[in-house]
This record gives sequence, C-alpha cells and structure tokens, in this order.
Amino acid sequence: MEDAVEQLEKLARSVGECTRCEELVACRLRAVPGAGHPHCSVMVVSLSPDPADEKGGLPAGSTLLAGLAEFMPALTASADKVFVTTLMKCVPRTACDLRAPRQTEQDNCFPFLSRELTITTPHYVLPAGEETARYLLGKLFKDLPYKKGDSLELRLFDNPAFKIVPVATPEELRERDAKARKEYVERLRALAQVMGL
Repeated sequence: MEDAVEQLEKLARSVGECTRCEELVACRLRAVPGAGHPHCSVMVVSLSPDPADEKGGLPAGSTLLAGLAEFMPALTASADKVFVTTLMKCVPRTACDLRAPRQTEQDNCFPFLSRELTITTPHYVLPAGEETARYLLGKLFKDLPYKKGDSLELRLFDNPAFKIVPVATPEELRERDAKARKEYVERLRALAQVMGL
C-alpha cells in the first residue's frame, strides 16, 4: 500500500495534469497542489492559490499561511503538524485577468481537496474566509450546521472525521480595528493550544 507521501505526490501530479476547467488551464502558469506534513494535525484551507504561490513555485496556501502566522505564530512554529492547501488548485482568471472562482470550478476541484483530507487525516481543518468555510461546510455536512446569516468565524463544527474551525483571512484581520484584532488574535492563540500547536 502506498504511504501518505507517495499518495500526495501522485495527487500533486493529478492536480498538475487536470484540464477540467478550460479557461483556467488556458491562463494558468501551473496548477498548485497543497503541501505540508503528510499526517498533519491541522489543515489550513483557503479559497484559491495566491498568484505569488503560482508564480514562485510554492505550494497552495503558502502566502495565506505566512499571513496567518502573523496572527497565529504556532502555525509555522509547528510546521511538522500542518498541511496547507486551497479549495481551487488554479488561480481563477478570465482572459488572464484575476477574478473570483466560479461554483463549477470549485466543484471541479473539490475532489482534490477531498483526497488531501483523506490522505492527511487532520484532526482540525481551518477554512480561511467566509466563502471557503461555507463551501466546505456545505460539502461536508448533509444538513448545514448553521443558519443563514450566522457568523462562522472561530465556531467549532464537529464532523465525524475532524473538527472544522473557520478563521478570518489575514486581509480580513488587518481591516479590523486594533481592539477587535487583538481579541481575535488571543482567540486564535487559544485555538492553537487546543489544537496542540
């Protein structure tokens, strides 16, 4: 049986060969798979790769992880426990201009994320940003575990395989006033301790 490292390498090749979204394939520099510890405790998931990750040959979510580590240093201090990835595996573009991802593109990429979850078996999944959180919760729960309009940030959603805790993106955190940001950072640090980071 293949070990997790081999499975992730095979998955990364599949991500790189994917041609499901013709418009994205036409404009991408490369597809961007996730990376990190193959038996992680924590998986951080953002919506789509940052163009800097794509251009720099970095794993999906590297720019996000660096930004989140500013507020939750335990993520990079405990790199041996973290896997970082994105829902989308290509930077979304139309006519090679950046844009928001489409639902069909997210659906096309979800099997790759689902496979990353299966291989790495995290205890916690941290979707970064509201759109990422709502998409994942919609895919991972038969019945939505929240009501329309509910805030999802730092709420614990218990899935039979792992716990899901949506977090704000670094950009969202930087936009908050100093007091709100400080309170949120304290909650992130408490979460890191609970997750064993």
